[in-house]
Amino acid sequence: MKTISRIVILFIALSAISCSSNKTDNSKKSFSYAEYNFDFLLGEWKRTNDEEGKRTFENWEKKNDSTYIGEGSTLQDNDTIWKENMILSPVNGDWYLQVKTPEDKESTDFKVIDYENDSFTSENRLNEFPKTIRYWKTDNILNAEIADDTIKIPFIFEK
Repeated sequence: MKTISRIVILFIALSAISCSSNKTDNSKKSFSYAEYNFDFLLGEWKRTNDEEGKRTFENWEKKNDSTYIGEGSTLQDNDTIWKENMILSPVNGDWYLQVKTPEDKESTDFKVIDYENDSFTSENRLNEFPKTIRYWKTDNILNAEIADDTIKIPFIFEK
């Protein structure tokens, strides 16, 4: 009888171990490019809330299903006084907005921490300014905001 009891206990223990190792981790979301659509960025945009005497533009194109290329520039008179290149793409399973000016040796990378249809927020808490970059579209207006813990700078664009 003791042998049968031991066999039953062993069987129950092995079943419990087997069941626990077959559980799937639902806390990790499977990564799919199709889940993220940033097409709302596409097009040529002109800033409408610029400082007097300046004209700021952003142009976005879609390179493929997982890469968006952006270029921003500000003109004063006919001189380019600021320029940046942006890449929005996945890196090791997470989406990043990578921003680089001509003076930068490397891009500053902002991890996308929030995504919804027609909006996203990216963050790099180690960057001096900005720490967050947010984009959202309302009707035919593309909004952007760069911010840290105390300052928010809004950008309003029309096509």
